[in-house]
Amino acid sequence: MRPHCGLMRGTMNELLHEIEEDIRHERFERLWKRAGKIMLAVSVAIVLATVVGVTVKNHQRTVAMEKTDVLMRGMKKLDMKDYQGAIADFNTLAADTHSSYYGMAMLKKAQAQEALGDKSGAQATYKALSENASAFGGLARMQSGDTATLPGRNSPFYYTESEMRAWQLLQQGKKEEAAKQFAALRDDMDAPPSLRDRMAQVLQTMKTEQKDKK
Repeated sequence: MRPHCGLMRGTMNELLHEIEEDIRHERFERLWKRAGKIMLAVSVAIVLATVVGVTVKNHQRTVAMEKTDVLMRGMKKLDMKDYQGAIADFNTLAADTHSSYYGMAMLKKAQAQEALGDKSGAQATYKALSENASAFGGLARMQSGDTATLPGRNSPFYYTESEMRAWQLLQQGKKEEAAKQFAALRDDMDAPPSLRDRMAQVLQTMKTEQKDKK
């Protein structure tokens, strides 16, 4: 009886296992009928998105390398005093004001224009740069001699640009305007302590020089 009972128990286990497999298979078929197409579409979409992403990155890398080559070529022409050729290369890069190469290209273009003696062209280039590239705006304004427009306080280079602007005013012989700018920086409680101390020393030196002249 015991062997017979064991055989029946084994048969029942196998039957239960087959039933479970059938249930799983039936559930999978129902799931596939309901969501199989969606799952397949999602899988295809993921693959396509990956392919597109890689393609775009490769394209961006290729474009960046091409622009770098143009920039380097323009700089070599600038060193070789081929100013017209350099300006042509820099104009190619400066065509897109949103390009990361725009600022450097415009600065180098203005440098080439100045070397050619085209001061009005250089001034126009500096002005355009100051209006379209905040990262280079302060330098462009100083190079162009525009001391009327101060950098915004939200600029990370506000204090550096402001001090350089004051020094430029002093160099231009505009001592009163320079003194006002130095004093504004000295009295700015948000300015770095080292800058405020330096401005105080500059103002003191300017006063001493004025007394000596009298």
